[in-house]
Amino acid sequence: MGDAGVMRIIIDTDPGMGTPGADPEDGMAILYALRSPGVTVEGITLVQGNVAVSHAWPNANRLLELADRTDVPVHAGAVEPRSPERRPLQTAWLRQREMMASPNGVPDIPSDTAARFLVDTVLAAPGQITIVAIGPLTNVAAAIEADPGFAEALDRLVIMGGTVEVPGNITPAAEFNIWMDPESAQIVFDSGVPITIVGLDVCHRTHFDRAQAERLRRSGTDLAQHVADASESWITVKAGLLDGDEDLHLYDTLAMAAAIEPDLLETRPALIEIETSTGPAAGMTVVHLNAAMRRLLTGREPNSLVATGVDIDRFEALFAERVLAGV
Repeated sequence: MGDAGVMRIIIDTDPGMGTPGADPEDGMAILYALRSPGVTVEGITLVQGNVAVSHAWPNANRLLELADRTDVPVHAGAVEPRSPERRPLQTAWLRQREMMASPNGVPDIPSDTAARFLVDTVLAAPGQITIVAIGPLTNVAAAIEADPGFAEALDRLVIMGGTVEVPGNITPAAEFNIWMDPESAQIVFDSGVPITIVGLDVCHRTHFDRAQAERLRRSGTDLAQHVADASESWITVKAGLLDGDEDLHLYDTLAMAAAIEPDLLETRPALIEIETSTGPAAGMTVVHLNAAMRRLLTGREPNSLVATGVDIDRFEALFAERVLAGV
């Protein structure tokens, strides 16, 4: 926490809202933070992931414009994974999204300033900044490597990523954000930064459907219309991919809510290792929850708090209050 109980956060994200066929839920997480009392959003850093940075840039800035929050700085970041030569599938994913239709064309974006912004902001306020990473961890890893004081000065890092006991959502072994850049994820988990990881196990307990999108639309603002349009588009895409299943999960928004209200989660300390091979288990989060076996097999201490439970009723109430109502 910063002065007078204000929580200061940076959102590291890959917002798809505004890009056809892309997951718009990062935008809901950003709105959740902007509308949370006692929270100051110091900035938004953009990373490749759901969409290429060339699409994330206009998406983020358009959302802030509609929310009347253009005071929040936006910094473009990494445009590809740390090791693109080892990640042909991930690189192909980004190239496909780069070619997605954009109503205003693909704009020129500033050069990569995200890691420098992360370092400068955190070092200027040691122990006061929380980063909420709701995309791949490329920018955060770059900041860790850029300055040896960054990891120690950061108050907390809350990550939407990984999975413990349920299958992955991009491969059977891996969750998307970690899969996109496993090498960067391993750097982050080895850094000593205080980490809370909000993975698929708890995120799959959240839900978003057409009725909630319609509730947004009824509030009548341009921002609400924008969010509703993006949400309904993704519901339609998901239903086509998954044989009619229209129910979305609020992955990024749950991670944001847990960063702001940590008592929403039940957590356990764990050692997390990342599978950085290029085989079928690439991007797997290997989560050592058994303390005795962890010590016996690795000799290492926990490097994270892993979300194992969530107060879903309270989260849904907060989401309704801060996102569905009054946007």
